[in-house]
Amino acid sequence: MKKLLAITLLTLVSIVSAFAQNGAGEQELIRLQQEFRVAIERGDRDALNRFIADDFSNRSGGNKTGLIENSLKDFKERQSNPNLKNFTYTPFDFTVKFKGADMAVMRFKVADRGQFKGKDFSDYRHRTLVWMKRGGRWQVVEADNSPFTDEQTLRQIEREWEDANKNKDKAWFERTYADEYTAINAVGKMFNKTEDIADTLSNTNTVTSAELSDVKVRVYGDTAVVTGRLHRIGKDKNGNFDRNFMFTDTFVKRDGRWQIIATQATFVAPETTTKN
Repeated sequence: MKKLLAITLLTLVSIVSAFAQNGAGEQELIRLQQEFRVAIERGDRDALNRFIADDFSNRSGGNKTGLIENSLKDFKERQSNPNLKNFTYTPFDFTVKFKGADMAVMRFKVADRGQFKGKDFSDYRHRTLVWMKRGGRWQVVEADNSPFTDEQTLRQIEREWEDANKNKDKAWFERTYADEYTAINAVGKMFNKTEDIADTLSNTNTVTSAELSDVKVRVYGDTAVVTGRLHRIGKDKNGNFDRNFMFTDTFVKRDGRWQIIATQATFVAPETTTKN
């Protein structure tokens, strides 16, 4: 019995240790990815040579030299393009899976945003990096990029919308709502773009949790309809609230960018408010 208990404890210790090591390794690789990006922005060839393995390859047949040259060229062209303003590169939703101690597959998403010829744009893509540890140093041996589908982009906009509501992000509303945008809230009141943004910014409610579910996306050329459920928890002037909605959002695609043209929400459960 004591022997069995000792084996069980050793197994648990090994599992906990492995999780801890993977967690630390994941953070290290995310940090290295950030440094990799900084090296591109600085035009630091020496750093890129250290980050990228000599036997690097990608699906299109690219090699180490090609990746370095293309990365630096693309960045330089963005910097010098007079039609491109306020470009930002934002990586998010990192996952890292280790395959043994010396190999890891990193997947994340990237949002490229800015203005081109005076018009806002937001492009989303998936990014995959395969890392190998050689001589105690992590290097990229494979890389891949793939753009979001329309459905993936619309789902991402829905998630960003809730973040924008929580953070009262006026710039996000201005660029994502179409000029003829209309909203009908859960109590039947209608707003245009200007009115809805003003109402959101002046709202003193605090949302602590917002969860989307049952989201369905239907794309019809340059028009799309998204339906789903939204569960919000927070606090208003009366106290805590816990609210559930069903929503229908209509999008149009203009100049390659999806914008919200109409939204309507409906309560699907009684509002619960607890007095402070």
